[in-house]
Amino acid sequence: MIELAYVVSNVLGGLYLAILLIGLSQRARPGGGPEVENYLVVVVTVGDWRVLPALRETVGRLEELGLRYVVVSSRPLPFSNVLVVPREEDGSKYRAIRWFVKNYARGDVWYIFLDDDSYPLDRQFLRDIAYYGARGYVAGNGVLVPRPGKSRLAYALDWVRHFDDLTRQRLALRLLKRPIFGLHGELLIVRGDVLREIWPSMGDTVTEDFRFAMELLRRGYKVFQTSTRVSVKSPNSLRDFLRQRARWANSLHEALRYGNAAAVAAVALSAALWATAPLWVLYGPNLAAVVTGIYAGVYVYGSLKARRYIVDVWLASLLELIGLLAGAVRRTRHFYVIDKT
Repeated sequence: MIELAYVVSNVLGGLYLAILLIGLSQRARPGGGPEVENYLVVVVTVGDWRVLPALRETVGRLEELGLRYVVVSSRPLPFSNVLVVPREEDGSKYRAIRWFVKNYARGDVWYIFLDDDSYPLDRQFLRDIAYYGARGYVAGNGVLVPRPGKSRLAYALDWVRHFDDLTRQRLALRLLKRPIFGLHGELLIVRGDVLREIWPSMGDTVTEDFRFAMELLRRGYKVFQTSTRVSVKSPNSLRDFLRQRARWANSLHEALRYGNAAAVAAVALSAALWATAPLWVLYGPNLAAVVTGIYAGVYVYGSLKARRYIVDVWLASLLELIGLLAGAVRRTRHFYVIDKT
């Protein structure tokens, strides 16, 4: 029985390793060409004291880049270009965006959605929108790069998101051109007519970006990954980090609802690799251990960036896995606003 598990671990490890390597091999298109002119950056926020420092930084960065933007907020804010969501239309990020879409979105405009703690590091995404839009693509994402919050441990762990964007997401968005693993809400690029078609009828959810990706997938729309990197602030505490991951685990329920076998299989494959990698102690190195070693290396990189002890980060990575599993078992129904002061 153990011998069979060892064989299976090699097969599954080889499959996952192929996904990582093929994704990593995908190259961005050449960076030239004109920028799209019909665009608007939309920053969505609850607008309370917990997010104001990060929001100020985001608005400042957008103005430095010379980008057109609007802030969609649950509360009045001391900024220009602010749209306040009526109380009866508010209650979640999904509902706030739905109100914006119904009242302001135009079919001939590209919309770039940002969370209040995220901002692009360059304007390349505008050139990529023009390039891919002319070829029938309707949505896209950037590459996440974490920046430190108050918790160096959460910052170290967040580098896995960057690695996943360079591997699994790159395979999905650049090679397959389909959001099989979902999309993230930071630099979520959408053509206006598709936004108006899908968003208002999706239904309220705490994982609105993943559900939107599933709707794009169901309709067969093409998506892309821009080479623009998106700075995202890491949570200020390990508690907020785990709550954030538990909420993301709701995407597994969404994947099951939409019959997305690829996303469900990816989660099952990850769990199987963690479970079978230790077999190398009995039978020698296996491919599951190789994949686990790659992710251990990512955590080492994160610990060096955050100046944390490597052992701390490895142990905390197990807590991240527990948080995801807890969220998958006990479904989160309310959006938790993490501290971004």
